[in-house]
Amino acid sequence: MLNQGEIQKKRARKRQLSILLPLVGIAILFVLHIGLGKTMLTPDEVIRALFRHDADEGFRHIVWNLRFPRALVAIAAGMMLGTAGAILQVIMRNPLVEPGLIGASSGAVLMAVLWISYAPNAWTEFIPLPFIALLGGLSAVMLVYAMNARQQGNGARLALLGVILTAILQSATSLLLLKNQQGLSTIFLWTFGSLNGRGWSSWTMLWPWAAVGLLLAMRYTREAEVLQLGDSTAQGLGLSVNRARFILLIIATALTAASVSVVGAIGFIGLIGPHIASLLVGRRPVYLFPVSALLAALLLLASDWIGQSLTLRLPFPGMENHVTSLPVGGVTTLLGAPFFLYLLRKALVKK
Repeated sequence: MLNQGEIQKKRARKRQLSILLPLVGIAILFVLHIGLGKTMLTPDEVIRALFRHDADEGFRHIVWNLRFPRALVAIAAGMMLGTAGAILQVIMRNPLVEPGLIGASSGAVLMAVLWISYAPNAWTEFIPLPFIALLGGLSAVMLVYAMNARQQGNGARLALLGVILTAILQSATSLLLLKNQQGLSTIFLWTFGSLNGRGWSSWTMLWPWAAVGLLLAMRYTREAEVLQLGDSTAQGLGLSVNRARFILLIIATALTAASVSVVGAIGFIGLIGPHIASLLVGRRPVYLFPVSALLAALLLLASDWIGQSLTLRLPFPGMENHVTSLPVGGVTTLLGAPFFLYLLRKALVKK
């Protein structure tokens, strides 16, 4: 029998490994990700291009201007979506929740498409797209949350409401895209979730949101932990429940909307990452949030690596012969949809 001290040490080692191993995995995948493409680079060539000024100029251009920022965007977006999913699961006390399933992603996409399609140029230059996406994502999440307010413990019902609202919002987005077919292929890939063509401008837009959002998420881990105890207990401990839940909801939606505004609506990363993290480190937010962020970043980087090795032809007018790599959103959907159905079945069986 292990004593209490040994048990605590074992848990601490497990938590350390849960952070260290994803970091190592991200580092390895980062090098492999940069090496993959039409011009294949070995890990040694990638490292030389990154750190040696005497490396081949062509390789340095490919690495520094094309693949390095794309990999950074994948990591940042993954961390944002993983943290957002973990926050939503904690404050709604529901392991089925993720940004794409409760309308955050689809609401952000719809508002962004409306803004891009109809806003005057003077407005689009003055107001950053992430703020507009935030408005759409927050509105959608608040609507789902309000409709499920009386049955917050019913995970299957909340998931069903989220799926229905997401379908409605996606249909509205599709109608807008069909009405405005100019640039349809580019917008379609963006609404589906894609890292194609993401460079330093995308990284510049994304990293401030990632830094602020992730820091705020860690700042509110204590409030999130108390919320898990239930509203009555949280109020008894002196927590302003509605205020704390609303702040965390805004943080999660801001992380999602900012990510969507740059890489599109990448689904299921915010579900798989937090779920695996909870199995490794438990449900305490102080451990759950950072491990969810790292695992989601690892998953998104791996999914983009897989997607780049597969190609497809776009069936749009004038684009029939255009060949592109499989959008990362397609890979995450193929991985995440069965995972979600498995979790949903478990929830229904428990009921």
